[in-house]
Amino acid sequence: MSLRRAVSASLLAASLTTLSTACGQQHAAVSVPPNHRADGGTPSSPPGTPYRQGRVDSRLAYFTSAPGPVRQVRAVLRGPDELNAFARLFRGRAQEIIDRAGGTDFTRTTLVGWSATTGCAQWPSATLHRAGDTLKPIAGPHPEPPPECYAPFHVIAVFEVPRDRLPVQPRFAD
Repeated sequence: MSLRRAVSASLLAASLTTLSTACGQQHAAVSVPPNHRADGGTPSSPPGTPYRQGRVDSRLAYFTSAPGPVRQVRAVLRGPDELNAFARLFRGRAQEIIDRAGGTDFTRTTLVGWSATTGCAQWPSATLHRAGDTLKPIAGPHPEPPPECYAPFHVIAVFEVPRDRLPVQPRFAD
């Protein structure tokens, strides 16, 4: 085997390894039943129990899923200044994020900004869920990703969450 072929084969193997690693970071679509209790407790908890798990967002203020590089950011946004700082991290999308999420009533709700790699899976939507003090986005139903992955997808989401559903010191799932 010539040196040129050996180098080409090594580069190809390294590229395929990188792409398969990116595709391996997919998040499966998980169905979580919605909370049906008016007091925010989970359906199996007794009335009056504080909200501890299940879906916490009331709406998706902003969402996009596309290929391309995106910073991995997770942040609780408690006011317009924090929303603007989060949006500026995504240069070309900043104004659209601010326009869609800027009407939030921060006296009653909080925003949770989340960006992450979803591997080869293109999410059509997402919801924000809580287990104890940990927050995690769950993808809406989506088709299986293709067997080949040339460019991983990234998601940027801004969830609106009623203040009483957000943990005092939230943690973010990986």
